This record gives sequence, structure tokens and C-alpha cells, in this order.
Amino acid sequence: MGDDMLLKLAAKKKLKVLALTLSLSSCFALPSFSAFAEEAPPPLTDEQLRQETEKLFRQAMEKRDSGDIYSSIEDFQTILSNQPKLHRARLEMAVAFYQTYRFEQAVKEAQYVLDDPETPPNVRVAILAFMAQVKQDSERLGGSQHTWKFPFEAGYIYDTNVNVGPDSIADIGLQPGAEKQSDSGYIASVGAEHTYLTRKRYNWGSKPTSLLWQSGTNLYTRQYNDEDQYDLTVLSVRTGPTFVTTGSWRANLSFQEDIIAWGGSKYALFSHAMAAYTWHWGESGLETTIDGLLSRRDYSKEGYQGRDSVYLAPRLSAGYTFYDGKIALQSGIQYINENATDDFYSNDGFNVYVNGSWKMREHTSIYTGYSHTESRYDTPYDRSLPGWDEARDEIERRYKIGLVHTFKNFGMLSDWSLNIETTHTTTDSNLSAYDYSRSVTTVSLTRRF
Repeated sequence: MGDDMLLKLAAKKKLKVLALTLSLSSCFALPSFSAFAEEAPPPLTDEQLRQETEKLFRQAMEKRDSGDIYSSIEDFQTILSNQPKLHRARLEMAVAFYQTYRFEQAVKEAQYVLDDPETPPNVRVAILAFMAQVKQDSERLGGSQHTWKFPFEAGYIYDTNVNVGPDSIADIGLQPGAEKQSDSGYIASVGAEHTYLTRKRYNWGSKPTSLLWQSGTNLYTRQYNDEDQYDLTVLSVRTGPTFVTTGSWRANLSFQEDIIAWGGSKYALFSHAMAAYTWHWGESGLETTIDGLLSRRDYSKEGYQGRDSVYLAPRLSAGYTFYDGKIALQSGIQYINENATDDFYSNDGFNVYVNGSWKMREHTSIYTGYSHTESRYDTPYDRSLPGWDEARDEIERRYKIGLVHTFKNFGMLSDWSLNIETTHTTTDSNLSAYDYSRSVTTVSLTRRF
């Protein structure tokens, strides 16, 4: 359970209680505890009071269903202060307490109705089931919880232009007159991910919010068969908090260090601060995200210190799922600014992209994407050197297509995923050394233990 449960609740905008939310669940054939509807209100000596009570009850239900849970609890409490025997309101308030992780109060309100000798037997069954569910979730979520995951990947790579260098470092292999070199090799990645679900519950606005702390480390390597001067190894370590609400938004802040080795020797240290905020638009399947990356890039290899830079990249994106989650689309725009020690490497630009995925079968999905990046650099490399006497100005276009299939009931491969992906990149640059095309194909097996 742990973070996986909370993130799924926030992403899907639903709170599933094994169909025992007591909010008019049909599993027990209970018409919203209508058995109390006629008994609970006070004698109808004041028609106006009855109408106001019903109006307030409907208002409280609407608030709870829309996510304004704390305000709905206040409305239920107002009703019960005047009519303590209106069990229908008390039970719906118990559900609201459950949704805000106030488990003891949820049980207390449900027990109050259970202790009433006039409570019908079928309602008692529903209440007991609800209380059992609350107890179970209280044990899982009420205390601290640690969850560990261990991702692993291994596979084959074919690169038609290793001279370009890895994407994470950018064009380090490009030199005037360099010829296109292709090579194959292998990739491997192993990591550890830890999520700490704290006891903390915050009341931000009208939404109950939970705090998780997520950390991880990962070791990635790309080794070529012949062109080993382009081998890449990256060790990453990250940590940071995540805030999750039940159905409206999530936010996280993460800090990461990347130690990069290229060609068998230490190359650079990248320090990142990353923040993101995602808002879910009700049940529409639409969500929007504002995120950003701030990096300090320090190059340790001799002759590369001029690349030392501060890299800033804020982004706005939107995602939409439909056909019961089988099809997903995402698009976004990002501003890029890199301020380097050497002005030749300082640049401004923007990136726009669109991605899509289709779950064609139960355990098989295909995905595709297109990315368009335009960059303008501050100064020429050397005005006296032919071919390098202009400030760099280029457009990069990247196309991606892939397939993921997870094996089920397939012997030793059960729960492993097969990933096949091809990425084709082209650039149009005013400097010939940066005018290139490249295709990278990977075939790998992945699994999270």
C-alpha cells in the first residue's frame, strides 16, 4: 500500500472503500440509510426548519462529493447540533472523517449509530463493514510506513551516430569534420527507491493532504562495443517531499545529484532542484502541471570548464486520458536558459512536445512522441575560425515510437516488461558541426522488485 495507494487516489480522483463508503452504497441495498429519513427529523411542527435541514444536508453532501470535505463536516455538525438523532447525517459525516484520515472520529460517529437499538439490521451490517475497513486503513496509513522498490533494466542498443554524445551531456562529441560513426552495445540500470509515508496530515484549504518523503539512487551505464570513448555511466541520488490530496492536486520538490563519467573518466557533476505542481480537473481525465528544473552543471574534465553553467527550464504541460484510461495524450511547452562560463555555450530557447500512448491490450501498450527545440547561443566560438564565426542557431526535431509488453503467466519472465524503442533526431544548424541526424534503438527487459 503506502505511496502507491495515495498516488492512485489522487490521480483517479476517487476514494474506494471496498464499496463501503456508506454514501448510498448499493452493495447493501441501502437507499442512503433511508430507514432513518422518516424517523430522524424532529416532529414536523416547523416546516421551515425541516426544509432548512434538508437543504443543509444536500449542501453538505455536494461539498463532500466535490472535495470540500472540511466544509461539509462543519455543515453535518451544524445539523447534528440541532438534531443529534439524525443518523443519516451522522453516518455521512463519518465517511467525511474517513476521507480526511481522521479514523478515530469516523469510528466514533459510526459506533454512535451502531449503539442505537433502533438501527435496522441491514444498516448494522453496513456499519460493521465500514468500521472494519476504517480499522484496516488506520493500521496501514495511520502510522509511519516505509516502502522499497528496486527497478532493474538490461538490454541492447544500436546508435547510428555515437559522435553526438549522450543526451544527458549534449553534443560533447561533435567536432569540425567529424564523420558519422555507428555502433552497438548494451545498457543496464539498477536502482533503489524508498518512500516514507509520514503521520503528517495537513489541512491546506479544503483538502486533506498527506506528506510522503521519496528518495532513490540509480546507476545507469551505456557501453559500446567498439567506440568505447563514448561510453557513459551516470550515478544519481535524489530525495525530497511529496504532498498528495485525495482527488485535487499533488506537488513535489526534489533534489538530485548526477555524477557523470564519459569515456571511462569522470566528466561532470550536475546538481538539480526540481519542483512540480499538478492539478486534476474533476472527473474529466484532464490534468495540468507546472514544473521546473534548476541545475548547476560543473565539468571536471580538462578543457571543458568553459561549459560550467546554470541551467533553468520551467515548463507548462497538460495531460488527458479517455476511453477508460486506454488512451493518453500529453503536450507541453518549456522555456530553456543556460548561462555558461563561456558565452559560446550560453543559450536561450524553447521546447514544445506532444506524446501519446495507447493500451492496445491488457498488458501491451504502444507510445509515440514528437519534440521540437529551438536554441540561440550568445556568441560565436571564434570569429577568426571559418565555420565557427557565427553564433550557433539551430532547430532540433526528435521523433519517438515504442512498445511495452508485460509478461504474465510466462514462466521465469512473468512480471518482466519488454521495452522496444526507436528515437530519431535531426538538427538544422548554421554551424555544420552541429548539423546532424541520429537514430537510437533500444531493446530491454525491465522489472521493479
